[in-house]
Amino acid sequence: MKIFDIFRRSPFQAMQEMMNMAYECVRLIPATFDAFLSGKEKEVQRLAEEISHKEYETDIIKNKIRSSLPNSIFMSVARGDVLEIITSIDAVADAAEDVGVLLSFKMIKIPSELVEKVKYFVEKVVDVANLSKKVVDELETLRESSFGGPETKHITELLDKLNEEEHKTDRLGYEITKIILNTSEKFSFADLWLWLKIIQATSDVANAAEKVGNRIRLIISK
Repeated sequence: MKIFDIFRRSPFQAMQEMMNMAYECVRLIPATFDAFLSGKEKEVQRLAEEISHKEYETDIIKNKIRSSLPNSIFMSVARGDVLEIITSIDAVADAAEDVGVLLSFKMIKIPSELVEKVKYFVEKVVDVANLSKKVVDELETLRESSFGGPETKHITELLDKLNEEEHKTDRLGYEITKIILNTSEKFSFADLWLWLKIIQATSDVANAAEKVGNRIRLIISK
C-alpha cells in the first residue's frame, strides 16, 4: 500500500453531497402532493420524473463513494460504518422516488377533511429529512474533532430531535391510515390500496432518514 493512501480524502464530503441530493428528492414531495390533490396530472408526472432523475444522481454519487473507499485500517471511521450510512441515505432517495411513482399512477381523491392532515404529514416528513441532512452536514466537523468534544453534544441533540420528529410522523401516518380505512366506502378497492401505499411510502422516507441518524449515533457511541 502506498503511503499516500493513508491520507486519502475523507469520504464525508461526498456523503454530504449524496445526502444533499437525496434531500432534493424529498424536497419535491410536497409540490407533488399538492399537484396530486389538485388533480394536476401532468404536473404530478413532471415532478415524479424530476424526483426519479435526482434519485439517479444520488445513485451515481453512492457508486462513486463505494468505488473510492479504501479498505485501509487508517480510515477515521470503519469502512463498514460508512457503507451503512450511504445505504441509509440511498434509502431516503429511493423512498422519495417511490412516493413520486405512486402519486403518478392514478389521480384519485380523498375526503376533504383529510387534505390538510395529509399536507401536514408530508411537511413533517420533509422536516425529518432536513434534520437528517443537518446531521450528515456535521460529519466532517465530527471527524476533525475525532468524534468527541462539544460538537458531539450538539450532534446528539440533533439526533434526539430527529428521533422525536420521526415518531411524530409515525403517529400522523397511523392517524391518516385509520381515517382512510374507516372511510373505505368512499374508495374503490384500487384507490384504497393506492392511498395506503402512498401513505406508507411517505412514512418510509422519514423512517429512512431516521436510520441515517441512527447509524451516525452508533459511530459516535463507539
